Amino acid sequence: MSDSPLMKLSRDLVARDPAELVADSPQTAVSRWARGEQTLQELKGYSAEEVYAISQQGYSLFLNGKVRDAQVVFEGLVALDPRNDYHYRALGVIYHRLGDVERALRQFTHAITVAPRNPAGYVNRAEVHIARRDMGRALADLEKAVRAAPSGDDPVARKAHALRRLLNGVV
Repeated sequence: MSDSPLMKLSRDLVARDPAELVADSPQTAVSRWARGEQTLQELKGYSAEEVYAISQQGYSLFLNGKVRDAQVVFEGLVALDPRNDYHYRALGVIYHRLGDVERALRQFTHAITVAPRNPAGYVNRAEVHIARRDMGRALADLEKAVRAAPSGDDPVARKAHALRRLLNGVV
């Protein structure tokens, strides 16, 4: 029986030489991280593929109903790379599923701050506003999503248009 990709990744990371993970002094590296000049991912030397594998594991946990486990994974990923809007959006979906609407809204707002031209964060936040019956804010976010979308063919843009039409029929 072969190990899961996450177990293999963990073993590979533990086997690395610590000096290889931090090229210069730990104090210098931590200072760069504290100033926001470097992510923890860069500091520790995780590759994009490794972070993606962890993200996939978190998504799989979520799909299998292990929402709290997925929460831990995505909270770690946000700490690892606070510049990745997908991790904030995943965490927002998780918080919304857990019924923590305020935290969900904050995560979607962080995602928008990190990637203001990605319509997904606006649509996610609009869905929370719809659930709260705050149609004005939902429509405002859907307008922003439509403007941010690269084209009308984008699936997220199509969703924003559909939700906007639906809300305009209700409001």
